[in-house]
Amino acid sequence: MQFSRVVAFLAGASLALGGTVPRAEPVFNDNGLTFRGQINGHAYEETGTVQEVWAKLKARHPEIELPKRSDAPIVLKRDKELPPSCIPIPAWPSWNFAEAAAIEDGVDYLIGLNSELTNGPGPGNCGRISCSYNSAIYYCNDNPYDYSVNSGDLASYAQDMLNDCQHCISSGGSFFCVVGGQEFDTDGFNVIVRDASC
Repeated sequence: MQFSRVVAFLAGASLALGGTVPRAEPVFNDNGLTFRGQINGHAYEETGTVQEVWAKLKARHPEIELPKRSDAPIVLKRDKELPPSCIPIPAWPSWNFAEAAAIEDGVDYLIGLNSELTNGPGPGNCGRISCSYNSAIYYCNDNPYDYSVNSGDLASYAQDMLNDCQHCISSGGSFFCVVGGQEFDTDGFNVIVRDASC
């Protein structure tokens, strides 16, 4: 698999870049979280990844369309701890890169649905909110209580990693990009972009 070889190469080649040590060891929940919101006048509360939630909504309401980024509501300014830590992160050497195109799609879905996501108490409670092509976005709660964040806000953290942690390579006549990392907010949560099985 060419993608696997490139991921291994990038991880090895950039090991010296490292990043800050995360505060709590993440525990990954791949069952998704509950999205609450309204789209085209239809209220919803669905559990899964953003792709699964969108598929359920589209099946129930075929007429709805996902708003484009330019039409989506503006999200609140968060208290991000910039820059994000990019893979490889020394504390989590098993994390591998995700496909950048799949993460970009996840960002578009999260912005378009404009949902509220509540994650249970942490620390390190990481719910998978987007996953396609073995590439995931996780919302992690480090607070000792439930915490809610808008999906568009969470998407902005993944977008930061696309901006700061993306590696592109040309190999055998094809060109592709990978991305991975972790970004914290001072309000006790963080977003992780990495590989996953989906």
